[in-house]
Amino acid sequence: MKKNKIKKYSMDLVKQVFKWLILSIVMGIVIGIVVGSFDIILSYANKFRKSNDWLIYFLPIAGVIISYMYVKVKRNAYSGENLLKSEVQSAAKDIPLYMIPVSFIGSLATTFFGGSAGKDSAGTAMAGTFGDFLARKLKLSDGEQRTLVISGVGAAFGVLYDTPFAGALMGMELVLKGNFHYESLIPAFFTSVISSEVSKLIGVKPIEYPKLDLGKLTIPLLGKLIILGILFGLVGMFFNFIVDNSSKVYGLIIKNPVIKGFIGGVITIVLTLILGKNYNGLGQSVINDAFFSPAHILHFFWKTIFTAVALGSVFQGGRVNPTFFVGATFGSAIASFFGLPLSSVAALGMIGVFCGSHALPITAVAMAIEYFGGGEVLSIIIVMTLTYIVSGFYDILTKRELTKEKSTLFEAAGGKN
Repeated sequence: MKKNKIKKYSMDLVKQVFKWLILSIVMGIVIGIVVGSFDIILSYANKFRKSNDWLIYFLPIAGVIISYMYVKVKRNAYSGENLLKSEVQSAAKDIPLYMIPVSFIGSLATTFFGGSAGKDSAGTAMAGTFGDFLARKLKLSDGEQRTLVISGVGAAFGVLYDTPFAGALMGMELVLKGNFHYESLIPAFFTSVISSEVSKLIGVKPIEYPKLDLGKLTIPLLGKLIILGILFGLVGMFFNFIVDNSSKVYGLIIKNPVIKGFIGGVITIVLTLILGKNYNGLGQSVINDAFFSPAHILHFFWKTIFTAVALGSVFQGGRVNPTFFVGATFGSAIASFFGLPLSSVAALGMIGVFCGSHALPITAVAMAIEYFGGGEVLSIIIVMTLTYIVSGFYDILTKRELTKEKSTLFEAAGGKN
């Protein structure tokens, strides 16, 4: 009898492994092609816009089109970047398939005409929606549906930012904060690696940054890392506060979403004429420059304002690229005050502000290692931990619900939310 149970258990295990291997391959190939193509198209659109300044004058019209599109599908444009996360967290099925073209068009139009946004929300929405669609077609359980969506979200992130391992972790850490879904780890990892390799085959170019090098970890260096972690956490708080409240400001003045999209475009044009085009689009060239020459101290401030103007109205794309920009330029600007290598402080700032604003410490550590090497793991962990802790005070001050792990850090100070 016992042998039969062992045999049955073994057979079930083999079937499960085989099923998830096949599903991971299917998901990985589709996401690698679709999201990889999206990344290539978005990169070309961003480069074309940079060479054609006149495109910014069509941003208000793009805002009207995007808002009209969201009105037609009965969705709030501002909540577009959070739609997938909220529906997965509530174990909802039937994520609308139209989110794929809506996300693609909204993000492409925003970048092409100069709105300040990222590319993460559209890519992850497309991949997560496909995962949900596949789960429904195969009549999978709620848990299996969630695993496919998590795998899709993480794989898309890995493709967009060339961080397959961080992507696998991000899928779980983002949509299931406080309840890490360990059962999804293997499918998420397989899907992320496969999609990343497929995307490279179709032409997605890897992202390269200088290696992180801070030297031997001494007491003075530890002190500097602590201060940097706190500063990056505060900058992340500032970014979240401005961007989170931008939609409320728009709402107080403008009720019609179509007019809101038009006005958002007009404000961006005015800001661009005053401050220049550094803050439009994805901003990758400014991020790259920040690793080699000191950035202006106000770059982080103005990028936050441009992003709030765009995402607070109707424009789409996500926050990852803007937080990379904000963190890298802020780190680059203050590096000389700490007597540390400019590129290393820019690197810590880039991932530190991302970590603090998105509350993704595990993903941030993995991403930092994939981008900047594993030679400074301890320094990376110190900075990411501090930015994550500091970001918790933003949750307390704004009365937002803390994630499960973060809340335990602040129970004594602020009580449970």
